[in-house]
Amino acid sequence: MKITQVLYKQNIGRLIKWQWRAQRKKTLIETNAEKVLAARNIPIIDSKQFLKEPIFEAQKQDIQQLLDNVIGPVKLQPKLNNAHPLWNYDPCYVYGDHNVLVRGLDQAKVFTNSIEPESGLPKYFKDLYEAYRLPNQDEHVQRIITASLLYDAVQEKLPIKKDPKRPAWKFPRDYGIPDSRRNNLIVSRLLQLCESSVGSMSSNKLIAKDVYFKVPLQRNGNISLNVRADLLLLSDSYLAPYVDEIQGELPDIYPLDYKVSLEEINIYHKDEFISPLSGKFNNIHTAFIYYNETEVKNLYETPVLQSQIFGRSLMKSYAFAVANAKSKYGENVKELSEPITLQCVHTNSQWFHFSVFQLNSLAGPEENGKKNIYWQAPLFNLFEECVYEDGVPILKDYNQEVFKNLLSFYMNGTEYELK
Repeated sequence: MKITQVLYKQNIGRLIKWQWRAQRKKTLIETNAEKVLAARNIPIIDSKQFLKEPIFEAQKQDIQQLLDNVIGPVKLQPKLNNAHPLWNYDPCYVYGDHNVLVRGLDQAKVFTNSIEPESGLPKYFKDLYEAYRLPNQDEHVQRIITASLLYDAVQEKLPIKKDPKRPAWKFPRDYGIPDSRRNNLIVSRLLQLCESSVGSMSSNKLIAKDVYFKVPLQRNGNISLNVRADLLLLSDSYLAPYVDEIQGELPDIYPLDYKVSLEEINIYHKDEFISPLSGKFNNIHTAFIYYNETEVKNLYETPVLQSQIFGRSLMKSYAFAVANAKSKYGENVKELSEPITLQCVHTNSQWFHFSVFQLNSLAGPEENGKKNIYWQAPLFNLFEECVYEDGVPILKDYNQEVFKNLLSFYMNGTEYELK
């Protein structure tokens, strides 16, 4: 063992303590200013006659008055029990943005009283699909994908990864673009590309962001659809219905009820309807909804299936269509004089689900009324992978069919299409 050099250092901590002990009491230094002023017959006035500390005045006031003026009256939150002023003994079944139905699309068809006449979108879209194409269309879309998913400067801590086979294993935390921002970037930029290319033909449309709806229903009980349209394309004219009334059979989900997996609450405003649709642009043209993996989850903590994604598209389309109908024809409307037709785009920034919904009636599945109609395309992947490989941005397996469908949705109802 080698003996190292001994360093003789002072104990600075001990010196600091002595300094504090010596300087804790300050002695006033006599400046003889008072003697000089008195010799010259200059009067000396005590400063306390003019300076009054606010705390002395505050101590003279009543304590309750101080609390009322400074803090204000403190209102306690009502307890979440039957003493709450909004308590209802009849429960309300709520469908929200984070919900998915346990039986997926079949349960959504029963809930919305809708049938799917054929696979795929209406034949009308096949003609519109190739009617309009942008110059250098695929190059623009690929640039939008990389700019939204790779080049964005926002980097936040992403959710914790979990491996079901190794629940105790802790993965390193990843940083990147959060899912809500990623979805908003790619959809808004693709929509901007459609709008800038179509030009003056899109002057009858308006874009709204984060539009919230609360739609009450009566289906053997109280039901409320509390949903959000992440991006809403509004128009001053409605989309024409595609087919007349048709008949069909609803899926059989026995022994389950179509309200299963909806949240049950007792504190709510009964029959509260919230819809911002008013004025000139009171027709929903296309609704864009985002699938945020940090928000959408199954009530029973199981992985979300593809059928449940399709059911989420149908449920939200139905809520938007019912809100549009109630805004136009009144909150108590049952049978519509004119069907409400809208389009829906559901995405997680990688896959896209395109669907069209036609609302013919607000009757429930237990009533023998008109059936609503629903069309949907299969799930399209915009790309297979968009990552950095050895510091180089890579976009693999770009699918041009996605933007073609999006552009045909946007072109539906424009002057170009009507010529």
